[in-house]
Amino acid sequence: MIKLLRISSIYPDFLKEIKKNIFLKSDNYTDSLNKIFAQKYSVSNYITKALIEKNYECIEIINNAKFLQEKWVNDYGDSSSSEDILIQQIKYYKPDILYIGNASLADSTLIKKIRKFSFVKLILCFHCAPFTPKIIKNLRGVDAVVTCTKGYQELISREIDKDVLLMQHAFNPKQQLNSHEEIRDIDISFIGSLFINKGLHLKRVELIYELMKKFKNNYIAINFSNKFFLYLGVLIFKSIIKFDFLKKISFFYKLIYVYCFSKKPIFGNKMLKILTKTKILVNTHIEDTKYAGNMRLFEGTGCGCLLITDKKKDIDKLFKPNEEIELFSDKEDLIEKCKYYLINQDKLRKISKAGLKKTLSFHSYKIRASLLSNFIKKNIRYHNQRT
Repeated sequence: MIKLLRISSIYPDFLKEIKKNIFLKSDNYTDSLNKIFAQKYSVSNYITKALIEKNYECIEIINNAKFLQEKWVNDYGDSSSSEDILIQQIKYYKPDILYIGNASLADSTLIKKIRKFSFVKLILCFHCAPFTPKIIKNLRGVDAVVTCTKGYQELISREIDKDVLLMQHAFNPKQQLNSHEEIRDIDISFIGSLFINKGLHLKRVELIYELMKKFKNNYIAINFSNKFFLYLGVLIFKSIIKFDFLKKISFFYKLIYVYCFSKKPIFGNKMLKILTKTKILVNTHIEDTKYAGNMRLFEGTGCGCLLITDKKKDIDKLFKPNEEIELFSDKEDLIEKCKYYLINQDKLRKISKAGLKKTLSFHSYKIRASLLSNFIKKNIRYHNQRT
């Protein structure tokens, strides 16, 4: 039996919510961990649970949950040790496979320490986000990489000489909180981020503003950076020194409007509850990718929404446009299609049901685990032959 340790992390804002509303000081480590997984956030522990069904022994830890890691030390570790908690955990569990879910964590210092453990046969790292020189450097230090879009797969393959697996995101049927047949009383939803400092979400501003103005029965929840006003100030300053502030004043107004009138970000069960009450979920990808593949494609269809998403390469390899999802080309096209389907709700329900069926049949964690398992076994054999 192969033993796999997955090192995951979760959104800082969600961690704050957990500590405030979910985490109980009296709970032991295991109970606390299970309470967090029960929130059904993002990828949660779904991939490791699916691997267990394939006869893996899997352990999942949440490295950036400091309060949880401290509980682990109290229950299983050595509080007097000078070693990092993560290193203590790797030594304690003795995994054959280390699966690092955050490439920022996989720096040379950590990898060098891991390489000293003879029981670790393979170090995998998942990355599916914009790249920096540091991320590329970190990926060069691991044995193999997993990513979620063909575009990122091609980029990583060009930069590093490693085996790179394309494994799309997925949806767990147990994430559903009610039947897709129940009453949906929200016309339009958008749930996502607007991080303006890196310029990867700027086009979303116009789309979200139009959705908020054109559809009053909406649920628009946005995750903004804690440094929003600092980054906004930088954008305004740059526009002033480039003498195009007047041209961008409309954009700044819309951005501030969205900031002031959108709802706070939601995660896990709260987000899934909104999706199961939503008729149309609007989705857009970040601006550095040409390929489809973000998480909301599968969460939206898996919760029975009509997903209307931006046109990206390979979307037709995941869903059939006009049959299982709908596509939009620009904000005018998006608004027109939203209005059309809200009037023609029989067509809305037909496409929603087809999208739901597609996700549950072809985009499950069980299917992704088969792909990952084959990748792991291939790379174990390869690295064993080299050593």
